[in-house]
Amino acid sequence: MATRRFAWVLNLDADLELGASQGYAPRRTIKEALAVYVPALARSLLGPEDVLVDDTTPPRAAHGLVGRAFCPTPRALAVLRRAGAEPEPSPPIDVLRRVNSRAFASALGPTLPGAAFVTTLAEAEALLASSPPVGHGWRVKRAFGMSGHNQRVVAARASEADRAFVRGGLAEGGVQIEPNVSIAREYGLHGLLAADGRRDLGRVVRQRCDARGAWLSTELLAPLVDEATLAETLVAEATRVAGALAAAGYSGPFGIDAYSYRTADGTLALQPRSEINARYSMGFAVGFPSGLR
Repeated sequence: MATRRFAWVLNLDADLELGASQGYAPRRTIKEALAVYVPALARSLLGPEDVLVDDTTPPRAAHGLVGRAFCPTPRALAVLRRAGAEPEPSPPIDVLRRVNSRAFASALGPTLPGAAFVTTLAEAEALLASSPPVGHGWRVKRAFGMSGHNQRVVAARASEADRAFVRGGLAEGGVQIEPNVSIAREYGLHGLLAADGRRDLGRVVRQRCDARGAWLSTELLAPLVDEATLAETLVAEATRVAGALAAAGYSGPFGIDAYSYRTADGTLALQPRSEINARYSMGFAVGFPSGLR
């Protein structure tokens, strides 16, 4: 049986498009910031006969190939069709928006003490005026964002710039407010969810990110003594997430991010679901290579 060839569009700004009301077009600064990650992602996701396309690809240059996107947003599907590829089946845009919003992850229950997704200014101000149960200050995240974009740390007293950031996020549907903790190690677990709800999970990976949260590298986890139950915990969480995604009408690649952090007394605690990514991710091919073909 011949291996299928794919035309890929690596729209790493997918979360920003999902958060936009309409007519999204990436700013030059966003395109430049994300372009540095495309070569590494292409090396991991694309097969030897696959091709990479974008909005500069000549029309029908990928004719006859199956189209596949980092996240099948309307803009990504339009790029594939313009290049002549036929996109593989994907969830509708309203499902993509719902499951990639931080509101969806929060609805599964908080996994970091004191965290909440709020939709009103009164709720936000009350939470920001309180002391976080762990960490120092609060981290405010808009409903959609990636690689440290659309996040802001708010200290004991919110500034006018802080309040403007919160109001902007509330206008987009709400903000995630959680303790700003000192992260020790970051992890991920990826999988593939079939249209009939069947799920297949890969192996837990160790991820390294910079201070802003932008990806640096991914490798298979080499378990340590104090991580004896880590894989079991993340598998249980990813299984729960898969069930929620399937119930919401999503199918396709997905993953959860997780991390360990230091508590006030210096001990390590686990945040088993810091993000849900209903799409591919930078470390997908490391932890789940069998889900690509």
